[in-house]
Amino acid sequence: MMTASSQAHLYIKHAVGSRMLFDVSGDGKPFTLEEASAGWTFQIEDVDSATAALLEENAQDLNLFYFIQQPGEPIQKAWFYDKDRPRIEYDAGNRRCTLHVDSRMAYSNEKV
Repeated sequence: MMTASSQAHLYIKHAVGSRMLFDVSGDGKPFTLEEASAGWTFQIEDVDSATAALLEENAQDLNLFYFIQQPGEPIQKAWFYDKDRPRIEYDAGNRRCTLHVDSRMAYSNEKV
């Protein structure tokens, strides 16, 4: 659960080589994550058309990394992906990009 002092981060990377395609939180883009009937939906605001096109071109190989930082707590980490191909929708008029994925895996780097 997000609190006023929590911070959420979203990074979208290419599966091969882990190349950063879109540092959503680093670029200061507002986003939401919602559980859906067939997985999870990320909605990212203020996305330019070039970034949306880059995500679509690499859709088959997208990895989404979601972190929640809460003061005094270990970082909660989750990897989101799609077993086949994420569904990506881009609303150019509202500059909104929506990604739908079907898989999630929580993970930690504490024992690495």
